[in-house]
Amino acid sequence: MTQWLQPFTSQEESALFNPAFLAAVIRKSAEYYQTEADGPMPISLAFLVVPAAMSKQIRDTFPVTKATSLVVWIEDHDRERLILQKNTPALAPAVRKGLILGAQADLFSLRDAKITATSARGIKNLASLSQGSAEVKHILKVAERLGKSFARSGDVASIFSTWGVSAG
Repeated sequence: MTQWLQPFTSQEESALFNPAFLAAVIRKSAEYYQTEADGPMPISLAFLVVPAAMSKQIRDTFPVTKATSLVVWIEDHDRERLILQKNTPALAPAVRKGLILGAQADLFSLRDAKITATSARGIKNLASLSQGSAEVKHILKVAERLGKSFARSGDVASIFSTWGVSAG
């Protein structure tokens, strides 16, 4: 059995948390962060994007439009903040693997502690993810929204503080 599969309990869970899919989630968020901020996404935000986008509880309550600010949403969702606080350290090893694989596969580049999404045109099979299951589509949509929201939410320390997650 592959090493990254061992911590997961089901085949579905291991499929969703595989490094290739996590790399695609990170790339999606970085792409939309770049669009909104006109610059690359800080690498540390990948450690919030993945646990937030992968949590069904957070996905089901997270706003997918600009109408609700990230700060207002998180203030009204203590339960989701607690889920993220618990899941962020637990998923850090999987995020690291996704970052490594994504950089190796040229989904994005890592430089100066920032993630720069590469052009989607040059990436085989990336478009097919948007044709996946409803859950895959929802994960990618939330990753997109997180990228946009993080770009408008100030510096990294403020974002981590708002979510109640330790950056170290």
